[in-house]
Amino acid sequence: MKIKKDLEYYHNLRQTVTHALLHLLMRVSASERYTPLSTRNEILVKFLKPKLHNKSLSNIKKDLKIMLTTARQKGASLERRLYELNEHAKRTQLPGVENLYALLVHLYEEEGIESRRLERGTEPEPGILYMIEESDEPDVAPHANEHGPLSMRIQAEAAPSLISAIHRFGGYTAEMREWDPITHRAHILLQPAA
Repeated sequence: MKIKKDLEYYHNLRQTVTHALLHLLMRVSASERYTPLSTRNEILVKFLKPKLHNKSLSNIKKDLKIMLTTARQKGASLERRLYELNEHAKRTQLPGVENLYALLVHLYEEEGIESRRLERGTEPEPGILYMIEESDEPDVAPHANEHGPLSMRIQAEAAPSLISAIHRFGGYTAEMREWDPITHRAHILLQPAA
């Protein structure tokens, strides 16, 4: 799932930046003397360099190399760059995406329902929950954001029980827009709970 890869990337990057800044601030506060820029950069290099060999952080390896290169440049402040990255991460954080991902993982693990984004020109497979972009659905708000409805389709006999599974998970309300008992096709609108 591309969503999973993106979330893991941003999670790893945000966590590494936060931990690096915390490590630096703790080392600086433990020192009784003024810590010059070159020493601050060296503290960050010593913290970040072992992360290059951490397999769980392989998706941000390129970013780590850029950080280390920045720290080694004369007059460059890696600390300032990390603060900028941290602020950028705060501004671009998508609160609804992580909750939606948690719901989709729950549906997969507990209900056995895989989810995908419906690509144009592809034929939906039975038993898979497809997320449809708003522009593909004329009856859904064209500018739906994380607070607007998400249109989903599935072809499965257990589709009506999916509504109650979503409600049990919490955080979202689900509404069955269409249900064909013969073909077992369902159109569900998913919306964050108020």
